[in-house]
Amino acid sequence: MSMFHDPGWIELLDNVELRFALAETDAQLEKTLNTFLCPVLLKLASPAESVRAKVVGILTHINKRVRPKPSIKLPVTALLQQFSEQSSVLVKNFTLIYVEMGYERIPQEDKETALPNLIKGISRRPVAQQTTLTHMILPTLASIKQHNEDNTTSDPYEFATNPADAICLLNRLQDVLLYRQPTVGSHSASQQQSNEAAPSSSLAGSSSTQASSASAALPPPDGMSPQSVIYATYSGKAPWATTSELKNIKTGALRFVCSTTAFPDSLPLQVHLERFIALIAATGDAYYEASSMGEDGLKRIKLPDIEDKTVVDRLFQMYQGSNRGKPVPGHEDVFRQPSSNVVKLRIMGYLSKSKTASESFPSALQVSFDCPKTNTKLVMAGMAFVQWIARMSSEEALTPIAPVLVSGLLKYVHENEGTPGLESESAKGFAYVALGLISKRVPSIFRKDLSIVEGLFGQLATQPPNVKTYIQESLCTMLDAFQPIKVWATDADVERILSIVETNMNKDEHQARFCAVKYANGLFPFSDISSKYVCLMTIADEKLEIREEAKRGLTFPTARALEENTAASQKSILPDFTQLLELISLKSGKTAQSRLEAVQARPTYGKSFIMGFPSEVFIHILQFFRRLLITSADPDVIIEESSNEYEIQQFVFTPTTRKRVKEWLNEIWEQDCRIDNDQKTLSLYISFLETALNHQGPQDKTLHSTALTCLLELFSLAPSSLSQQYANRLGWFKPFIGSPKPESRHAVAHIIGIVGTDNLGEPTPQRDVFLQFLRELHAMAKDTSKQTTSEQRHGSILAIGFVLGRLFYRYPNKVFAIVPEAEVQEMVALIVEDLESKQNMFVSGASIALGEIGRYGVLPSKDGGVQKDIQKLIETAKTTKDIKTQEHAIAALGHIGVGNPDQALEILTFLYDFGPKQTKQAEVNFTIGEAIACIGAGWQCTVMDVFADVADQEPAKAEVSVSVMDGILHTILTDMGSSPKAGSKKAACIWLLSLVKFCSAHPSVKTQLPRIHTVFSNLLSDRDELTQEVASKGIGLVYELGDQSIRSQLVGSLVGMFGEGRKAAPKITGDTELFSGDALGQAPDGSSLSTYQSILSLASDMNQPELVYKFMHLASHNSMWQSRKGAAFGFSSIVSQAEAELKPHLATLIPRLYRYQYDPNPKVNEAMTSIWRALVKEPKKAVQEYFDIIIKDLLEGMGARAWRTRESSCLAMADLLQGRSVEEIEKYLEDIWTMSFRTLDDIKESVRAAAFKTCRALTLMTVKYCDPKNVSAAEGQRVLDIMIPFLVQKGLLSSAEEVSKFSLSTILKICKQAGSLLRSHIPTLVVSLLEGLTTMEPQMMNYLSFHTEKYQVSQEQLESSRLNAAKLSPMMEGIEASLENVDDTVMPVLTEQLLTTIKKAAGCAHLLVSICIKKPAVVRPFSDTILKTLGSALKDKSPAVRKSYAVAVGYLSRLVTDAALVKLIERLDGYYLDTEEEELRSIAAITAREISKNASDRFKGVASAILPTVYYGTFDANKDISGIWKEVWEEHTTGASTAVKLYAVEIVQLLSRQLTSSSWNAKKQSAQALKAMSEVMNMTGNMGTLLPLILDGLSGRTWQGKESIVELLPAAALSSKDYFADKPEKLQEIAKILLREAKKASKQYRRFAIDALGKFLDGFPAEVDYYVEVKPVLFKILENDDDSDDGGDDDEHEKPLQLMVMASASRALGMAWTTHPQLQEQHSSEFVSIVSKALVRNIWNVRSALLESLDKFVNKLALTPADAATTQSSVISESSLVLLLDSLAEGSLQDYKYVGLRTQGLELLKVLIKKIQGTSAKTPAVVTKVQELLSVARKDPLPSISEVAAVLESELQQ
Repeated sequence: MSMFHDPGWIELLDNVELRFALAETDAQLEKTLNTFLCPVLLKLASPAESVRAKVVGILTHINKRVRPKPSIKLPVTALLQQFSEQSSVLVKNFTLIYVEMGYERIPQEDKETALPNLIKGISRRPVAQQTTLTHMILPTLASIKQHNEDNTTSDPYEFATNPADAICLLNRLQDVLLYRQPTVGSHSASQQQSNEAAPSSSLAGSSSTQASSASAALPPPDGMSPQSVIYATYSGKAPWATTSELKNIKTGALRFVCSTTAFPDSLPLQVHLERFIALIAATGDAYYEASSMGEDGLKRIKLPDIEDKTVVDRLFQMYQGSNRGKPVPGHEDVFRQPSSNVVKLRIMGYLSKSKTASESFPSALQVSFDCPKTNTKLVMAGMAFVQWIARMSSEEALTPIAPVLVSGLLKYVHENEGTPGLESESAKGFAYVALGLISKRVPSIFRKDLSIVEGLFGQLATQPPNVKTYIQESLCTMLDAFQPIKVWATDADVERILSIVETNMNKDEHQARFCAVKYANGLFPFSDISSKYVCLMTIADEKLEIREEAKRGLTFPTARALEENTAASQKSILPDFTQLLELISLKSGKTAQSRLEAVQARPTYGKSFIMGFPSEVFIHILQFFRRLLITSADPDVIIEESSNEYEIQQFVFTPTTRKRVKEWLNEIWEQDCRIDNDQKTLSLYISFLETALNHQGPQDKTLHSTALTCLLELFSLAPSSLSQQYANRLGWFKPFIGSPKPESRHAVAHIIGIVGTDNLGEPTPQRDVFLQFLRELHAMAKDTSKQTTSEQRHGSILAIGFVLGRLFYRYPNKVFAIVPEAEVQEMVALIVEDLESKQNMFVSGASIALGEIGRYGVLPSKDGGVQKDIQKLIETAKTTKDIKTQEHAIAALGHIGVGNPDQALEILTFLYDFGPKQTKQAEVNFTIGEAIACIGAGWQCTVMDVFADVADQEPAKAEVSVSVMDGILHTILTDMGSSPKAGSKKAACIWLLSLVKFCSAHPSVKTQLPRIHTVFSNLLSDRDELTQEVASKGIGLVYELGDQSIRSQLVGSLVGMFGEGRKAAPKITGDTELFSGDALGQAPDGSSLSTYQSILSLASDMNQPELVYKFMHLASHNSMWQSRKGAAFGFSSIVSQAEAELKPHLATLIPRLYRYQYDPNPKVNEAMTSIWRALVKEPKKAVQEYFDIIIKDLLEGMGARAWRTRESSCLAMADLLQGRSVEEIEKYLEDIWTMSFRTLDDIKESVRAAAFKTCRALTLMTVKYCDPKNVSAAEGQRVLDIMIPFLVQKGLLSSAEEVSKFSLSTILKICKQAGSLLRSHIPTLVVSLLEGLTTMEPQMMNYLSFHTEKYQVSQEQLESSRLNAAKLSPMMEGIEASLENVDDTVMPVLTEQLLTTIKKAAGCAHLLVSICIKKPAVVRPFSDTILKTLGSALKDKSPAVRKSYAVAVGYLSRLVTDAALVKLIERLDGYYLDTEEEELRSIAAITAREISKNASDRFKGVASAILPTVYYGTFDANKDISGIWKEVWEEHTTGASTAVKLYAVEIVQLLSRQLTSSSWNAKKQSAQALKAMSEVMNMTGNMGTLLPLILDGLSGRTWQGKESIVELLPAAALSSKDYFADKPEKLQEIAKILLREAKKASKQYRRFAIDALGKFLDGFPAEVDYYVEVKPVLFKILENDDDSDDGGDDDEHEKPLQLMVMASASRALGMAWTTHPQLQEQHSSEFVSIVSKALVRNIWNVRSALLESLDKFVNKLALTPADAATTQSSVISESSLVLLLDSLAEGSLQDYKYVGLRTQGLELLKVLIKKIQGTSAKTPAVVTKVQELLSVARKDPLPSISEVAAVLESELQQ
């Protein structure tokens, strides 16, 4: 049989039950419970039913007695231990019941102590037990207002070894944090009340079924399941479940969750994940305190890696609830609801930062679509998450779910289409943007379903303005999904897209129009006619961005692109001219019809339409056709977009282009003329032009001008058969002669000249019609009446000029047969008359007309007046102020010189003289240059090609003598080119350029090429910039024209001039112009020469000096070359040729050219940039290819001697570094930093500024490559290994301030970004930054330290400011960031470095504090060593530094061993106890306070070592120091006397030692401390030690502070009466010594000695009767007959002190009064007599003391009872009593000035009455006297006195 079946157990249990029954009081019951409760519970493990039943019976008895009485304590510690160790479930359950019951009854401090035992092993408990334990833990956590983060136990709850416990507890806390109380009055609340009312006596503690059903009555709170609600609320029994206490429970739980002591960083990641989840749950709480703590905790705790799949899944689970939000049948009780919207929003914030989350399907999808079902903020978060998915998820993950995402987004947009509000609009906008992002990643969805993009276009018409912007962005992003369209689209797809585009290009919404044009340009090539149609339709849109996009679509490809396309394929990239014409013609019909319908529906005012198109659009259509025609014929042509149509006709047509356009038009015209050809291209084109000319509207000026220019081109270049069709329609052109636009008048005049003069060789009716038309023009030109407008007259003059000119062109020998000579002369005379007009328009028209007539022959002037007419033209050129008019006149002279060589010399003479004077009008000189070229070469001059404008006929070309050109060249080269006058040189340079350009085939020019080259070379150094650039252009042209021998010669001369300085010295004469008018203020050395020196240097570096000519073509930046005159030179084609020739040299050229782009000289910069742009069409690709060569060249340049090279290299380096990879830059990194720092300290400011830019770019790049988020760990480590040593050694320590500052800035950024990669460099960095706090301190601080008195600043204030500045310094931020990454591998080296830095660096203390807080486990092994060094640092001379180290000691004390801490305390004791220096004594107190504050647990552990000193310090004479000690003492003892008793031995030992100190202050302080001890505890045990020391201290002379010892003696004696019980001699000795001290001469000391004497004698009245010995001394003082009062000069100052001595003596007299009746009888009369006299004659304070003395006297009187009066004598006579009462009346009760004295006198009277009652002293005389006094008192004005007197009077009568 088992031992539990033994009947003895029943008997034993009966005995125990009896013990409980016999326990009558609560104390007895509590004691019995402590003994027997645990053993009784163990018996529940018995297999015997009878035993268990007996136990249950006993427990029932216990419950009945214990439950109603909370004061009865249970043995919680023993119960907890039994609960943890027992294996029996029944025992555990019952034990837990009593643990729960007892835990509520113990003090909070004990609860906190037991908390770890409650938590340990919780994960292994059954769920019911876990619930019970949790609800015991929660109130305790709520009561802990601050968790002790400096706990010496690194893992108080053993979570490191049992992480499951942490996870389990955190899960429980999560449920509590998620719990929300049901609303008041709800069914749930009532059910919970019923739960509370249910019987609670169940011993198993299980919840009832009723409670469970009640908890499930309402849906659980968000994030919870019905079961979790039951667990969280303890089945509704938790008191806070329905009260406001829930807030405290939650905040307490959050403090625990945020505690770094409970959850150090070293715990497994799963634990931190659950903390993270708990804090997220808290952020959604309704209580502000809880939500704010949750948010703050998320900022502080170690966050889990959100790329971890476990973390992401946990977040999704929290968001969605159980089973992704789908309840499982049969498991409803454990189904968790999705989280609240606030929590969901927080979760979305983390999911939208995780790439793993973006690939977690289907959860990512479900979460995305759940958001639109809730509030707007969550909707936006969901859309942002979809965008994140679209951006970050891999293609493999995104492709399968993209259709679902797209469908969901479209559905959301559709369902919320009419939802108002800004937030709703933003949410829809996010959805549209998400669609665009998905389209880029998975384009196939959108390609297969074009209805999506069509729908988005449609939405632009219906959505609010804000949403339209998002849709536009989405559509623009979506464009990439459809590129390239030819890869995927069928013809039907293309048609549909075009339909969408064309539908939207005319919409009212500008966003729709913009997207339509964007799609037209983005999806279709330039050759697509439909896209060109769209661009043309929108080119005149009212919105600028639409116009710009349309313009972009109509911009022709470059010549190079056309050339490359031709080489690659046969298909043209230009739109087909014919097809585009037909498309627009076709569209015009439809557009016209729809326009008519639109106008009828909504009339438009102020707008005109042509063929259904707006006038502005039609103008652009014609201009585009014009350019397309030219480019189709000659792909090499370059047409500037800014050129107007007439200028294109005049200057863009090079001979080659004219020839090709002619051929193209001939071919097209031949096809048009074929009968079998249905395509009538030119006819259709002309119909467009005629329609434009026939239109009348507000835009007809520009429209007519454009149409006329296009028509002129056809007539001048197409076959004559085309223009002959208009020969009989001259009248149709006539209205345009008076057009308001000058270009139109000029063009129509030119057309009339070509068309009207055709087929006039023979007399025909056409000739008659022509003559009639010409005469009408003549008549109109002569008509000055108002019937003819100025424009008509001007147009007529132009028309006459063109007609007469084309007559001489076509019929040089038949002109006068066609038009009578007299009429011709009359017309010419009319034109010449207009030269004198006051209107520039007529003068200009006349000049043009004369030039047209005189170009083809001798000017037909009246009476041979050609010379006069030329003189008038010359005079016009001289006198006119209008530049255009002047140019027209000069051009006319040149053309007349071509037609009439005999007049050439006169014209040239004028031009030679006039040109140099036009220094400010460069275009005039270009016109003169053209005129000279025309005169010198005649029709050989290429300028004249444009005037051969009759397609089938060449003009008659007069021969020009070679001597003319020779003379021109001689004048320019010899006379003007070497002239000292700036104007002459400028004119010569421009003219030479014109000759070389336009007369290059002339033999004289070819012969003179070397001389021309020399002149150009010399002019490169001219002060005028345009002269230089013209010369450079000329040099390039000369080089192109020469053969190989000439080229070699030219290169040699140019290199010699630039490289060696060989140059012909100009002759200086009296007429030499040293400075031109606009050159003053420039550098005298002609600094602009550096442009060409740089260009030559560039060529020389490549060992290809001949390339300088190519560069000069490319280096063009003057605005002249973009002007009309500049365009005439056709340099664009030369540039293209130079590009092709330089291509083989790019490998050598690019590195040099890259740097030159950044030259500080603007001209060099512009020149080199133009060369770069011309040569390098793909800059990124080129730089990537030649990166190594470029960077080496720049590094070399940064150290070059020339400052320009250094500056340009820095700027180029800054640009080069952008976007480089680690692999590219790593090997150059240190060299780049070295050179950057060198230039950062450059002597030249501009170089330093450039270096700053380089350093800034370098910093950004370096920091990026040190960030493990951007690079791999290996790459980042390599970069750090290079950079940290460099920045620390060569940067921070640099003597250059800029370098050290920049180094510091870079280091700080690296510290914040490098993370764990920084570890190996942390010691170096931290020490360098600490030292930097001192070395880089502002100079003002150093200045102040030497001038503190001047600025009234104390040294301590200055040091405090320094420390505060150090704490707030950016360097400290860097240190803090570095400390985040300190680990066990770093700390050994860091400790060694810190130990050497502590005494040198100001911020070292702050660093130590930070690292102790952040990395306690890492610091702990080295803490003892650091503390030892800090102990010495506490003696620093600076108070502020000392205090900062004291704080560091406080934090470090958390981690050190007890031995080290004790040693530190011993050192602090030495600082405080063994020195008189206030600084050291103060720092000892401060350090102790910091240890107490920041390491309170450790402080308690060594309390016995430090508290004695603390106690001693509370009595310091310095109030500041004593205040600190008191703060520490009260913190750890709550000021209670128990602490003094507890540490009495240690305190007495310390105070005894200090009492014998040689320091008076130490003696005084220790005496005060001992006195205070004596007042709170019995000192008997210590008196044997202390008494000799005290007596010894009283020996000898008086010293300041000795009064403390004399005060101590009676106090110590009185607290040690047991000690003196058998030592009466000691008391006598003390009395003797005190009497001796009372006789001392020092009044200040004497009063304390007298007080001490009185207290001692009063304390030992029976043992020591010393009245007889004391009386003489005290009476003498009362009688004011003291020998020590010498009555000297200091009486006035001594009087207050004397009064205090008298007061002390008065009190002491009463205290010393004997208790022996015999002595009383002998001395009472004398006592009363002396005191009574003194009471009457002294001031109030002495009288008050005397009243106290009398009180003692009366109380000590041994009066004889009344019945024994006859046998015993009285100790005091009746007369003495009467005397006493008289003096009491006079000295107290009748003194109405002092209330206190009257009150005190009345109290004495009360004592006296009580004393004499029933004694012989109560005689009639005495009673009478007393009544008199009482009657006086009854009249007192104060009720408190008068009322008491009345009561006393009644008592007296009893």
